[in-house]
Amino acid sequence: MRSLPFDYQLSEDVYLCHGSPTDDMMYLLENIETGQPIVRGDADILALLDGIDSAVVICGHTHIPRTVKLSSGQTIINTGSVGYPAYEDDLPIVHKMQTYSPHANYALISYVETQQGKRWQTEHINVAYDHEAAATLALQNGREDWAFALKTGRVLSL
Repeated sequence: MRSLPFDYQLSEDVYLCHGSPTDDMMYLLENIETGQPIVRGDADILALLDGIDSAVVICGHTHIPRTVKLSSGQTIINTGSVGYPAYEDDLPIVHKMQTYSPHANYALISYVETQQGKRWQTEHINVAYDHEAAATLALQNGREDWAFALKTGRVLSL
């Protein structure tokens, strides 16, 4: 993992990062000051993009699938998580990220021709899988919190 690049300009139109373009641990789309994710306003997201002007920005980190269209015309996409639908973290403050579903998530992003011209299209996919088996494995490894997240898409409250 350490050998992977911090971010990646896939093409002129597509830029990828984990958190935000300047901070791997900063959520690009969500503000967590309340302890729960709230989608940031347009101006805040544009400021966090720090000059990245690609038509499509793909980010992650929150595990929550989401597509946000900005006033700049850019589309910001979080594809979600394939195998960990909920977690609690204490940095920078205690907060919870929850999808409320055990399904794996990913996104298909394509450039399509429409009557209005070419445009980027995003399709978020939720895939049912044997999450019970994954939860059982988590329990066998002493991770009740992971097992609960895998079964429910929620954070275990103790």
